[in-house]
Amino acid sequence: MRTARIASWQARQALDLAFDQDILGVVKEEEMATEVAEIDALIEEVDRELAAEAGAAGSRALRPFTDVERVRRSQRRAVRVALSRLDGGALAAGTRSEGEAA
Repeated sequence: MRTARIASWQARQALDLAFDQDILGVVKEEEMATEVAEIDALIEEVDRELAAEAGAAGSRALRPFTDVERVRRSQRRAVRVALSRLDGGALAAGTRSEGEAA
């Protein structure tokens, strides 16, 4: 079997440059540096988002429920959610809740 020969010396030089180990190493290093920069940018973005969320959570924690009406509403809401979950569980199990029996 015969191998193909490159007739043009310019094509041969271009091919030699394309497969040069030094050039391939530089290209790989540039690709890795680009990838590292993208990863660093993503990490910085996540850090900024986490810091913003922590700041918002901290400001919410600093404002206690001082309004009596707000406290009552939140308690009623919690009881209502708990009761609705119990009713939903009873209906899913196939039993009737006390509210439906009356």
